[in-house]
Amino acid sequence: MEWDRRTFVKFAVGAALGLGASPLAPKLTDDVAIWTQNWSWVPEPADGEVAFANSVNPATGTGVKVRMVANRTKGQRFIRVEGNPDHPLSRGGVTPADATALQLHYSDAYRVRAPQWREPATGAPRRVSWDKALNYVAGELKKLKDQGKEHTVVMLGDDPKTAESELMMRFMASYGSPNLAFTPSAAQTWDLACVLMSGNYDIGFDLEGAEYVVSFGTPLFEGFGAPVATRKALSAWRDNDVKFVQVEPRASVTAGRANTWLACKPGTEGAVALGIASALVKEGAYDKDLASQALGFEDGGDGPGFKALLLNDYTPEKVAAITGVPKDKLLKVAKAFAKAPKALAVCGPDNSGDPGRLYDFMAVLALNMLKGNLGKEGGLLVRQPLPVNPLGEQLKVSAKPRLDGGHEKPLAVTNLAALAEGAVKGDPYKPGAVIIVGSNPLFTGPQANLIREMLDKAPLVVAVTPFMDETAQLADVVLPAKTFLESWGDSGTAYGSPVSAYGIHKPLIAEPGEAKATGDCLLALAKVMGGEVAKALDFDNMEKVLKTKCADMGDFRKLAEKGYWVQEKPLIGKFCFSTSSGRPEFKSSGLEIVLMRMAEKAGNKDFLAGLGIDPKKADLAAMPHYQKPQALAKVDKKYPLLMAGIPSLRTAQASLPASPYMMKVLSDETLAYKNNLVVEINPATAAELGLAEDDGIAIESASGEIKAIVHLFEGAAPGMVFVPMGLGHTAFGEYLKDKGDNFQKAVMVTTDAMSGLPQWGLSPVRVKKAKGAAHV
Repeated sequence: MEWDRRTFVKFAVGAALGLGASPLAPKLTDDVAIWTQNWSWVPEPADGEVAFANSVNPATGTGVKVRMVANRTKGQRFIRVEGNPDHPLSRGGVTPADATALQLHYSDAYRVRAPQWREPATGAPRRVSWDKALNYVAGELKKLKDQGKEHTVVMLGDDPKTAESELMMRFMASYGSPNLAFTPSAAQTWDLACVLMSGNYDIGFDLEGAEYVVSFGTPLFEGFGAPVATRKALSAWRDNDVKFVQVEPRASVTAGRANTWLACKPGTEGAVALGIASALVKEGAYDKDLASQALGFEDGGDGPGFKALLLNDYTPEKVAAITGVPKDKLLKVAKAFAKAPKALAVCGPDNSGDPGRLYDFMAVLALNMLKGNLGKEGGLLVRQPLPVNPLGEQLKVSAKPRLDGGHEKPLAVTNLAALAEGAVKGDPYKPGAVIIVGSNPLFTGPQANLIREMLDKAPLVVAVTPFMDETAQLADVVLPAKTFLESWGDSGTAYGSPVSAYGIHKPLIAEPGEAKATGDCLLALAKVMGGEVAKALDFDNMEKVLKTKCADMGDFRKLAEKGYWVQEKPLIGKFCFSTSSGRPEFKSSGLEIVLMRMAEKAGNKDFLAGLGIDPKKADLAAMPHYQKPQALAKVDKKYPLLMAGIPSLRTAQASLPASPYMMKVLSDETLAYKNNLVVEINPATAAELGLAEDDGIAIESASGEIKAIVHLFEGAAPGMVFVPMGLGHTAFGEYLKDKGDNFQKAVMVTTDAMSGLPQWGLSPVRVKKAKGAAHV
């Protein structure tokens, strides 16, 4: 075996992944057993009849089977959360967040058990009744409405696919505010790309059926979609000799599992996709039937087509110069992709959890279209629509200007970071109140310090949450929500899934305390509000909400007992184009129309330049092309490096915090010397900065600073700093608080000019040596 840089990186990553086979695993189990004896909230040993119940964890999409003890003197109690072997997607597997869910559920250090209200005079929180809390919040919202300021209220949520999120939409529409935002996600970007080029928005990747896969910067093995379902789909790859290529600038866990790692320059994954597409077209190895039917592939009366763009601007030589990927490696992958009968190109959230750039996703979709894998096994599949019903007639959203300025963007997608920035600047108005439902944006961001500024500016902050997290600690009113184990709620199809899936969770036992289901908190507030809000949320409780939503799924009792509905089989051979032209579109007619209207409204020549497009190349605006990320343009002498995140299933899942068990199994290359964040820097870059292994550093951006210690890693791209995510809590007690630092504090958000979504995958930073080593 040749001992070169690639072999070294592969060996290093493989060694890390081999932890489970080493003697360390049993030792760790012993350590945990001893360590947990000191916890005051360890569940008591089971001494009654054992019962099981099915559920789905909405944070992970995992089908679980919950073991509990019935007929106890003190009532029922949960014992363990296991995988549900009958769930067709997760098939008995669990994530760390699933397996340790009881630690979050039972921890008094984490949970909010009763409503809390912050005394205006002292700032100290105190326990109050539900009536007092709801009447206070409703009273403040009514005052704003009476003053004609209802549009200044902001509501933030996590997942837009749930029944709770629909209640939030109905609440805000009926109240009269346009400022509703959810955690930005790659699903939004992918849906936009698919609608613009195919007319469909429910498209997934058939990973399990593919024979050759190229992943463009997305962490397939570190949390793609529903993590357990994804890993189950990928588990057969080795047995079936599936070839896998990962394109990204770091030797990640996913890159270490790949047959080929294309180490590209940061932010150039989309250009690699276009380079592969160019090679396919040049060699004639593409779906000519689809191309002949497609709009915008060949040159036309409205200008050059996508084919000419590929052959002129994305030759192997030009792509190699843009991406740093050698020409011969690019052509080798392109040749293999063309030859494989079932080849698939995959995109998604990047390693920082960024929603992705729209033109990059359009480039990956175009590559799949040229391969001709739409509607085929191992390709892109349209999912069956979920058989769910709306919770009432559609309500008109307020026409008032939004705080995020999204009404001025081509596709008008809500931007959480831009909303926070508008609120901080008071442009076009100051926030009257901020209501956060089931999320923790003060930790998860994007750009956590900006979120804090927004909350500081708001006269009223309300948090609906099961946990006393960072956001709840800053709130004026905290309404206690239940966890998925003790409440009614649901979840939708995970990103990238080739089939539709719906999860439902229900109260499994009656827990003490005053918490309500998240949706019930909203329903209770709506009833106190009265008027149009109460009419829009006219349900007695969340169980009735779900019965309305799931009326077409058959017997509701049986559905709740089963815990899920999953599409029976993939829709092979069924792919219809629903664009305005009725054809596949390499040049999006829908996007052209939107841009024409925006240009007419703008009335100046700088319109396209503001979107990052050369006005002389206006034809590019509606076609997939490479656009240099805004973060790269901001790298300068003051901030000469780029920061990116390192994802892990052990540190976070959605808005959930890591559990103590998850913290215990973190390696010394993530959290060292008990509390210190460890970041990766290429040895050559470290040498230029005068840094050595274990040096303490401060990573500074224009938005904030984080502290860490250095780990030299050959697999890190030069000129970059890679930072583990999900650490650095300032809440949740001794097992999580002050462990490391929060990646989101130093994130610098930009905006995708076309989609309007926030971008934080790359942030310009500088690194300074801290006084003394961090671990001393």
